[in-house]
Amino acid sequence: MDHEALRTVIYKLNEDEQFYKKYYYAKQQEYSLQEFLSTINIDDVLRRHLLVPEIKETIPPRFEDNFFFDAGNHVSITVTRHNRYSPALTHDHTFFELLYVYDGSCSQKISDSQLTLRTGDLCIIPPGIKHSVSVFDDNSVILNILIRKSTLHNIFFNFLNSPNILSAFFLNNIYSKNGNDYIVFHTGNDNEIRSGFLWMYWESLNRSLYWDQMISYTLMITFGLLIRNYEKSSELPTFNRKSDVQRFALLQFIQENYATVTLEQVAEKFHYTPEHVSRLFKSTTGKTFTQLLQQVRIEKAQILLSDTNLTVADIASQVGYDTTEHFIRLFKKNLKITPTEYRKKGIII
Repeated sequence: MDHEALRTVIYKLNEDEQFYKKYYYAKQQEYSLQEFLSTINIDDVLRRHLLVPEIKETIPPRFEDNFFFDAGNHVSITVTRHNRYSPALTHDHTFFELLYVYDGSCSQKISDSQLTLRTGDLCIIPPGIKHSVSVFDDNSVILNILIRKSTLHNIFFNFLNSPNILSAFFLNNIYSKNGNDYIVFHTGNDNEIRSGFLWMYWESLNRSLYWDQMISYTLMITFGLLIRNYEKSSELPTFNRKSDVQRFALLQFIQENYATVTLEQVAEKFHYTPEHVSRLFKSTTGKTFTQLLQQVRIEKAQILLSDTNLTVADIASQVGYDTTEHFIRLFKKNLKITPTEYRKKGIII
């Protein structure tokens, strides 16, 4: 199947959707539901990760990374098509979810907000946010992109260092304990965006050489188009508050100056006392300035270990540590593995 053929095939109900459609209509009457449940092969349902609320063991308490990502796999982005007729379960997860309405519509309940998304709408939901998705017709096509929180910054390093509403959304939800519940972009029938999402889905299905990098690059371009053309019309319910702007500015400054920045420099930059800056970081992220700076430096080191041939000593110096020994000790404390072991295994933690 080629990319063009996918435009037609994408509308066909797959095996899981056919199961869910039968389940959806069986639930309309109690007797038909019981009859349907009696025919289910539990082992098959569990193997396929099908969700049936009446069977408790099929419903995870939370959608962890390993529900969608293979353990030990370097792949940090998964592209899927949302199963139509699947139960509208209220859930949260440990990763970022991008929900794009390729065609048709769907309903989303996010925290206390009820949204109706239509063709071209893109909704991004961060980790830890309770939400549900309802798609109960044959003609709507919803594509999902899942991105590990632990590696999002590594993948989109340059983008997240640019001041815009989308990088603010991601950074606040990576480092802040009070991030935003969602952000929505309305792209309508924008063919570039539409083709980009279909291309990423095709790459995920086909898995040719460098397929995961191709998805990352295409998603980066998509982010750029969203900011260029749709930033002003985006919906970000709580970002207009002064505290949101303030905490993003603090996080952005740390991102840009992580190798040399000190608490005193941050205080001078924002015209606060060091004590006040310390309280801001603690209230915003739940971490001290030193803990947050350490987290950012370790993340930068992961990128350098994966993408360069620099020595561990050079990396230690580049991310801001005076001694290699101190860097190795902190790296192992945070990731339970040494920098050299991390590089050899080539894994994303």
